[in-house]
Amino acid sequence: MKVFAYVVGASHNPNAVECVVPYRVNDDIIFFGPCKRGLRKELYEQYLKNTPNGEVDVSSENLYLIGVNGINETERRRKIIWAGKILKILTFERAYHICSSDKQFEEMMQLQNSPLHLEPIYDDGKTFIGYKLRSTIHEDDDWISDVIENKNDPNVEIDLKNKTIILKNSSKRKDIFLRDCCFLCENIFFARGKGIDIDENILNIFRKVQPNKSGIDIPAIFGRRKDGKVNSLRGWLTIEECAEAKKLIEIVIKKAKSIHTRESLKENISHQGKC
Repeated sequence: MKVFAYVVGASHNPNAVECVVPYRVNDDIIFFGPCKRGLRKELYEQYLKNTPNGEVDVSSENLYLIGVNGINETERRRKIIWAGKILKILTFERAYHICSSDKQFEEMMQLQNSPLHLEPIYDDGKTFIGYKLRSTIHEDDDWISDVIENKNDPNVEIDLKNKTIILKNSSKRKDIFLRDCCFLCENIFFARGKGIDIDENILNIFRKVQPNKSGIDIPAIFGRRKDGKVNSLRGWLTIEECAEAKKLIEIVIKKAKSIHTRESLKENISHQGKC
């Protein structure tokens, strides 16, 4: 069991996710696309690189993602704004085919800034040779780094005008597209008006799993820098201690259910008040 905790830097609201990564598909599924390149590379190499079809079911691995909102020094509120259990790890190619043929992903696929921002390109309609940008997300050429580490890699041809990246030798795909990885997650929690408060129980877990970090409190759950400012954690924290990881997920699930119950009650009351 592992929990990957990170800061959703593009979403500063502690009570709602205001970006498209992660993307709430529905009450059951969250799609996680081009964010946390290092983490996606790590999981690609561990789980996906040697699969024949670009898809692996990891539902039995108990891998969880927890995102907290981004903050600044004047805004000290920090909450958990989403949590999900990774069910499948996919290449963007495989995700494109799954999501473009399943109606539940239709809205996500049609977004101008869709988080599934890459469309596969084939030679003669059969052999995968690269990707084309199909969305405005990361369109300032960051999309290239979403799948490869080195934009100057001699093994690829990058056409910025047509927004394509083509492999010169398709057989080298798995050694070049090391970030070609996205996730389908079970929707445990997704803030849409109320984030999960970080209480003392959650703080104690973060203190235990980060024994070398000082100044851990509600805004600084990843500790503080030498100058006393909040550590914004550009990467992620991996919680591998099974007992602490399990305890954290249990707390999040319990708090998520409480928030969902209150939201359902409010919705029911609102409907009952209408003629």
